[in-house]
Amino acid sequence: MPTSPKVYTYLNLSEQQAHMWSNRQIDDEVALCERRNLLDVFLEYLPKGERIIEAGCGLCAWLIKLDKLSYCIEGIDFDPEVVSRVKEYNPQLQVYERDVTATGYEAETFGAYVSLGVVEHFEKGPEQALKEAHRVLKQDGIMILTVPYNNLLRRLIYNHLRKIFVMLLRLKKKPVHFVEYRYNLQEIVSFVQNAHFRVLATGYDDFAASTESMGLYTDWPFLRSAGFFTLNRFGKILAACLPRGLHTCGIYIVAQKIECK
Repeated sequence: MPTSPKVYTYLNLSEQQAHMWSNRQIDDEVALCERRNLLDVFLEYLPKGERIIEAGCGLCAWLIKLDKLSYCIEGIDFDPEVVSRVKEYNPQLQVYERDVTATGYEAETFGAYVSLGVVEHFEKGPEQALKEAHRVLKQDGIMILTVPYNNLLRRLIYNHLRKIFVMLLRLKKKPVHFVEYRYNLQEIVSFVQNAHFRVLATGYDDFAASTESMGLYTDWPFLRSAGFFTLNRFGKILAACLPRGLHTCGIYIVAQKIECK
């Protein structure tokens, strides 16, 4: 069981899914990929000519981007409405409704496994999803994983405000539902290593430009401007001046499958 902070909301699982995807457009999501530092990570570590899976692909922005770059990639997601939207967008995309903890693929099917903002949503922890990733990867296969980061601003301010919000909900007898863990680097690396992976690289998952920040946009609505993931002038100044580790939204881990001893 993870020890990192839990995030709760008044939305149940289906409402969380609707809130996450209903107002987001696939073309806008794909356009964001060009601004993300993950693009360089994928170009460095993902193998060309190998079969790749994105587990928990959502609206498939990265799948679409990587497919255009001639990677052999397919995706799975448990949400049938999201899969349906992607199929309507492009029926040629290889996207399927499956569970990331029990994908149904044979062992050692893929040369690489991509999981972006997925394993943190399992309240029991990421172990089962990571175990399945290990199973479906070929020996020495590459996994690229991202999770929300419990950055310094979250530790000092945001987490405490969120606890007050949840406490007020409970005082009003309103139900609260688990959303995700926000990990520190050491804990998620430990989970990855315990799942029999060798960590090759870690870093911040955010926009590449110093004037943009997914973390500031996500946590502090008063810093938002018009446009998806766009900061206002004050937000841009903060993003440029503050160290990235203080406010970044997520962290990535690149790891390689090793044999179970």
